[in-house]
Amino acid sequence: MMRAHPRQPDNTMRYKAFAFAAALLVPAAGAQSLLQKADKDDLVFMRDEEPAMKKAFAKASASLNDFLAVARAAAPTHTSFAMKVAISQGKKTEYFWVSDFAEKADGSFEGEIANEPRMVKHVKLGQRYSFPRVHIVDWTYIDTGSRAMVGNFTLCALLTKEPAAQAEAMKKRYRLDCDWLTP
Repeated sequence: MMRAHPRQPDNTMRYKAFAFAAALLVPAAGAQSLLQKADKDDLVFMRDEEPAMKKAFAKASASLNDFLAVARAAAPTHTSFAMKVAISQGKKTEYFWVSDFAEKADGSFEGEIANEPRMVKHVKLGQRYSFPRVHIVDWTYIDTGSRAMVGNFTLCALLTKEPAAQAEAMKKRYRLDCDWLTP
């Protein structure tokens, strides 16, 4: 098994980054902003078929090899590497951030579940989990040099459903590049 990156000593930012999109179905109308939900590790819903989410999945898939190369290089200014993985149980699919991952010789991956399960109950927070590459729908890491969150394309998709001022505040807070979503 080839380790994709070393375990990071500071998990604070990583877990905040993971909380943004634990599940992707349809958003319920509510008073809480995406940021408030993320801070509480609540589920955030959007359908996979939404155009912005389809673009996010495609962007993540197309850039996955580049992400893996950055993760393997383990630059000291790059931390909190994670991949978002689809995990199903029956007809329910929940998306989990997986941290401390490693690529196996057969091309599959293993990592640590970094979200508290809400719908899928056969995995647990902190559990080591093996998954095929095709289940990876997103990826992210923090560039501490630029203080930016890199990747997390599904968050960009979720922000399309937020009021413009809140979406812009979130992008600014995490220096998140979502320009690829605009035509």
